[in-house]
Amino acid sequence: MTSIWMASHPFVPTPQVLSGDINADVVVVGAGITGLLTAWRLCDAGYQVVVLEAGLAGQKNTGASTGNLYAATSQMAGMLDKWGKDVVREVVAARMHAIAGVETLVQQQLIECGFARAPLQWGIEGSGQVELQAYQRELAAYQTAGLNPQTGRSSLPFALTESFNVEAQAQFDPYRFCRALLAQLSQHAAVFEQSQVTDIDARAGRVTTANGTVHATHIVLATHSPAGFNLLQAEMEVYREYGIAVPVETPPAEGIHWVTDSGRSLRSVPGRQSPLLVVVGEKHRTGEWSPAQDPVGRLLDYAQQRFVVNGPVAASWSAQQFKPADGLPYIGSSAHENVWVATGFQADGLTWGALAAELIVQGIEGQQPSDLAHLLSPLRITPIKSAAGWARTNATVIKHMVGDRLKAGADDGTEIAPGSGRIVGRGENRCALYRDPSGMLHAMSPVCPHLKCIVQWNGEASSWDCPCHGSRFSPTGELLEGPALTGLASKRAPS
Repeated sequence: MTSIWMASHPFVPTPQVLSGDINADVVVVGAGITGLLTAWRLCDAGYQVVVLEAGLAGQKNTGASTGNLYAATSQMAGMLDKWGKDVVREVVAARMHAIAGVETLVQQQLIECGFARAPLQWGIEGSGQVELQAYQRELAAYQTAGLNPQTGRSSLPFALTESFNVEAQAQFDPYRFCRALLAQLSQHAAVFEQSQVTDIDARAGRVTTANGTVHATHIVLATHSPAGFNLLQAEMEVYREYGIAVPVETPPAEGIHWVTDSGRSLRSVPGRQSPLLVVVGEKHRTGEWSPAQDPVGRLLDYAQQRFVVNGPVAASWSAQQFKPADGLPYIGSSAHENVWVATGFQADGLTWGALAAELIVQGIEGQQPSDLAHLLSPLRITPIKSAAGWARTNATVIKHMVGDRLKAGADDGTEIAPGSGRIVGRGENRCALYRDPSGMLHAMSPVCPHLKCIVQWNGEASSWDCPCHGSRFSPTGELLEGPALTGLASKRAPS
């Protein structure tokens, strides 16, 4: 699965891989929007920076995003209920400031990524009491936040029961942004791609890859979920959400379109010979995919019922979301004061990532923490606000940690179709088996090296996904994304 952004710009220069030992003031692990913007701001402040990326810059969750930047969050009414109007206003103002920072960078560095200001539309298709109440609550939350929502002007080619618009949000191509920023950043920092981190020693200020080591005063983990073991992982629910791009006769007007009772985010992709519609939705817990879900098929059905679709799906993809227990992300220094994390962005990662870069750099510079920095600190304690989310997260972990070990896998791999995977056997003989397109079987331990949960096959994304904390692995066991630091161990296929 490849996002429309990456499918449209497939060429990547030969990456530089870390080899040997290197020293720096700061090592940034992860080269999505959070890591690249953090590194850029650190270089601008005069720090010596090294960036490490396990794969290729921008190709993980940033490149699999919608490319939408907005001051609101995806659950404004819930945030207002939990945190109150002062926090909501502070968060919205900070996110708007972060968007302006991205815009200024694009303009100053002449980054060609299609950045444009655009409205956000929040609407519903249904007319039931539940849908109408949810709409009124969200409208009131936007008004309280000072976003000045304007009602009654839908710009979609199908009917909405109710809707409101918020002006001056933004859209861009997130992958082109990352690749362009990387090219410029490489003139000021040492950037290494395809350099998977295998060990982090916070006390020693040491980050190790297969072929080299970085020694640094500060370590920034811009890896979506903190790499390795971190207590924050016990406070986040992990989901995957899917997206498709299809050619349509009449795409929606430029802007961010949320049809919330249908669970859909819509946008057009400008500058194409054939206009494309992006449809995002169909969320499920990571590691709990089943063939019956058919997320790509459901998204295509939605598009076909509301638009004139002119051809097959041009691209389909999915991305990871980490939902924090108390509704706010974790940004700042972690248990080790020289380790900085940015996680728990839910579906709002691009704007949170831009804001995280500002806050982390302020912290590294030793600036007096702002009220917002205290609010988002990973060290905060919010037992009442976190209770429900913490309980759901850890109930899921216990269910899979214990329950998946009691399940019996299939007897053998004879029924595994090419391009598919399955858990077979039981106990110590349990195996994760994948049959590649040529028919060859690949056998791996199904035990996630992070905290020993049993991985599950995701047939839509062709990956092994850990249902406990969201680590993901390729069909043949290589690490795709953490918090695990290594891939699945090889095993001998059952005879």
